[in-house]
Amino acid sequence: KRKLTFKQQQELEQLPERIEQLEAEHRALYERMADPELYRQDGTAVTQIKARYEEIERELALLYERWQELEEIGC
Repeated sequence: KRKLTFKQQQELEQLPERIEQLEAEHRALYERMADPELYRQDGTAVTQIKARYEEIERELALLYERWQELEEIGC
């Protein structure tokens, strides 16, 4: 089996923190979307929040996939 390169090792070490940051933002956006007050405001805010929420979901999926790839290389 191959070993992780230095760059891959650094990436692997940084993934948990990046995922944690995105998950925290994801939760915060979810809570905002659950607040009925949001929908009484300008519709642009709702659209932006939903778009960012979905963007985070896609990014998290990619990061988890990458984490798994790096773990497999390093095993």
